[in-house]
Amino acid sequence: MTDLDGNIVAIPNPSGRGPGYRYFGAAKKLPGVRELFDKPPEVRKRRTRYEIHKRINAGYYGYYDDEDGMLERLEAVAEKRMRNEVITEWHRVERVRREAMKGVVSGEVASAGGRGGEAAREVLFEEVEEEVEEERRLEEEKREREKGEEAGKEFIAHVPLPDEKEIERMVLERKKKELLSKYTSDALQVEQEEAKEMLNVRR
Repeated sequence: MTDLDGNIVAIPNPSGRGPGYRYFGAAKKLPGVRELFDKPPEVRKRRTRYEIHKRINAGYYGYYDDEDGMLERLEAVAEKRMRNEVITEWHRVERVRREAMKGVVSGEVASAGGRGGEAAREVLFEEVEEEVEEERRLEEEKREREKGEEAGKEFIAHVPLPDEKEIERMVLERKKKELLSKYTSDALQVEQEEAKEMLNVRR
């Protein structure tokens, strides 16, 4: 059943039999009946952050992915392939090292021809390059440290600092001048200075 706007209306006992009422035509427009057909708008309450995060559990972060065992089966193939690649690379490197060491032990110059030569050089000189790189880095740090020390020596200025008695004397003189300027005039101060100079009084 629909109302005038075409909305489906749920009325108790729509079959017309029994105690329920059915409204037709102009009866639907009556004041008390109209409210029956008007649905109140659904008010969707906005969820707070607390309500959103309340439903988050370990499954949200993927901690339950391994419980069914499916992930292990899927990753087993890739893991096996990666392990085989690493093992074959390790065997290749060991084979090149052994060949190079045999040549060094017997007194011959170790050489590997063809495309294996590059691999042999990489394997043999890999650790040496790292050591040389480390030595270079340490030398640069040492040079920079020495430059910093030299620069520090050049720009250090030794300023003679006054001791406590001298500081107290300077503070006392300043306070005296402030009090004199507050309670005496400029002309009186000039006269006092002249008198002190004549009497050779230094205070």
